Amino acid sequence: MTATKKHIPADVRREKLADAALRVMKRDGITAATTRAICTEAGMAQSTFHYCFRSKQELYKALLSTDINVTLDAGTWPTVDPSAGPAENVRLLLRAYWSAVESDPATHLVLSELVNLAQRDPELSDLPNWQHQAYLDRATALTERFAAEAGLQLTIGTRQFAELVVAALSGIGSAWLSHRDDRTALESLDNFAVLFAGLTKPLPPGSAPL
Repeated sequence: MTATKKHIPADVRREKLADAALRVMKRDGITAATTRAICTEAGMAQSTFHYCFRSKQELYKALLSTDINVTLDAGTWPTVDPSAGPAENVRLLLRAYWSAVESDPATHLVLSELVNLAQRDPELSDLPNWQHQAYLDRATALTERFAAEAGLQLTIGTRQFAELVVAALSGIGSAWLSHRDDRTALESLDNFAVLFAGLTKPLPPGSAPL
């Protein structure tokens, strides 16, 4: 009797292929991530790739989405104490994000290289801005959550605040991937925490964060 082949949903296949692509890129570099190499890594037929991804842009977007969606998830979100000073709470938030970068620098290096590659490839010209806006949307939502939990209101717009945080983290991350000086990176994070705290003020009793 012939065994029935188990059906794997398309979204599961996409996730497995994206994971395989990231492993190949981390191990051998972006240029080594050919369709054949990715499918071999995933243990799938090469035809599966074109069934799941219509273009290179779709694959790269899936990879960049992974970073956006896992940033400061339930497992890394810090315990915010409203009685602590704003600078201390911002410091905890920045360092919680940073712990994810330190734990897997190879992934962040690949994702950074993908954005740089997309900026030079006409077929991928829309991807850098999409990635930035999606990351900024995520950062804005996390900023709103942080302000509510810390009992703070911002003195500038929430999205403006989030833009500054994203720029700071991007710059520190890029520098750290070059020099790998943990102490310098953490000192920079702590200095930015003080600067960002200066853009907040205590939330009046009974008020909602702005």
